[in-house]
Amino acid sequence: MPGPTSAHTERISEWEPDPLPWSALRRRLRKADLLDETIAGAEAPDPDTLAIGGLTDDSRAVTPGGGFVAIRGVDADGHSFIDMAVDNGARLVVCEALPTRARERFPGVVFARVTDTRTALAEGAAALHGDPADELRLVGVTGTNGKTTVAYLVHHLLEALGETAGLLSTIKVQADGETTAPALTTPGPLVLHRTLRRMVDRGCTACAMEVSSHALDQDRVHGLDYEVAIFTTLSVDHLDYHDTLDDYRAAKKTLFDALGPDATALYNTDDEAGPTMVADTEARVVSFGLDRDADIEATVLEARLDGQRVRLDGHERDTQLAGRFNASNMAAAYGTGTALGHAPEAVADALADAPPVPGRVEPLRFEDGTTVIIDYAHTPDALENVLRTVRDTTPAKAALWCVFGCGGDRDAGKRPTMGRIAERLADRVIVTSDNPRTEAPVAILRDIRDGVERPESMRWIVDREEAIQAAADETMPGDVVVIAGKGHETTQTIGTDTRPFDDREVARRYFG
Repeated sequence: MPGPTSAHTERISEWEPDPLPWSALRRRLRKADLLDETIAGAEAPDPDTLAIGGLTDDSRAVTPGGGFVAIRGVDADGHSFIDMAVDNGARLVVCEALPTRARERFPGVVFARVTDTRTALAEGAAALHGDPADELRLVGVTGTNGKTTVAYLVHHLLEALGETAGLLSTIKVQADGETTAPALTTPGPLVLHRTLRRMVDRGCTACAMEVSSHALDQDRVHGLDYEVAIFTTLSVDHLDYHDTLDDYRAAKKTLFDALGPDATALYNTDDEAGPTMVADTEARVVSFGLDRDADIEATVLEARLDGQRVRLDGHERDTQLAGRFNASNMAAAYGTGTALGHAPEAVADALADAPPVPGRVEPLRFEDGTTVIIDYAHTPDALENVLRTVRDTTPAKAALWCVFGCGGDRDAGKRPTMGRIAERLADRVIVTSDNPRTEAPVAILRDIRDGVERPESMRWIVDREEAIQAAADETMPGDVVVIAGKGHETTQTIGTDTRPFDDREVARRYFG
């Protein structure tokens, strides 16, 4: 029976930190103005000598002598699982509301009532792991689209310029050669600080990380002191979690509001939300954009499917990343590199050598001249960007195909819009499943169909593998096929079952 705040149980490495003295955590919570009250049962250990052997917000993961933080989550309230946590050996419980008759019911437990358990968990996680973020130059990237690519580019250029850097992204977590698969774009505080500690212990001096709106709203990155923060774009996404676009925008903005005067805030002038993001920041503000009056301008000089020649702040380079939006992403990374003190020429050279990001406009070429583009586009803005990019570089006599779907149990409002975009920009469209999760796949396709003017002109195939096979069977030599939505992902979730599925492997099987 669960006691966590979400469906994810994040994986943590085998390494365990030393026990955390409750007295030290208590001082920290007081300093942060979080601690309201401490009570102890008659059989509880002396609070002044109590040491916490681990900390968790999952009652199932509590170990004897450990601490449990009761989080009020989206799907469950951790306060309902205090009994389970104590049964599993918790000696400390951090909560926002004390259980009735706490001393009598839990005589062996110390209770700490705080104003915000999410923030308290972040403080505790940082303390438990020795504040590793203080030993790293942190770069945070937020935005609807572009986070992964910019984080990848920043990580690449820092490594190319001689720094040992870590990476926290949707695709992977990397610490000096050690790579793991993430459960979340931005992990919860316990996994986050443990990962940062691993980076420091492996010699990293910097970390490029994606910062999701969920992470900002849930205080997962509370207390992190970013040296550079980047805003990429804002478009409709995650409205299944954030009630409105304004709420979504406000969550993103908190990253910049928290920056100190020694930090740098980079924003995209091509997105109307950009100036709003940095309106209240104390940081130095630097803008970047495409052919705009920005501090850092990016211009596409020559477009290709396998890259482009760009001018970045006056530096012309051939690059391996295709698409105008990737020119913008490179400008963001360029601004980050120079903000961190690296020479502009060297930063431009490093970006020219950056390889394509897995599942982001990733080309697969076949012997008959057909090209398949694998892309993670799962929002209207991202789908339009990738289709426009590919359209601009598709030979005149070739057809542009789009195979896509929309995820289940996520913002349904974007589905008709994505159908409309695919119909407008592609010559042939096959609509299929993405990760339907617990929604009926046919219902998702029906939502997409609502935005389409001529649904009879499109193919509607629920099974994703069959849809990709159909595209392979019907394309002509030289055609270009965009398979959108899943990108780097190697699984597909249907119902509650997650099975292996990689668009790249399936495409190679049928197009090869």
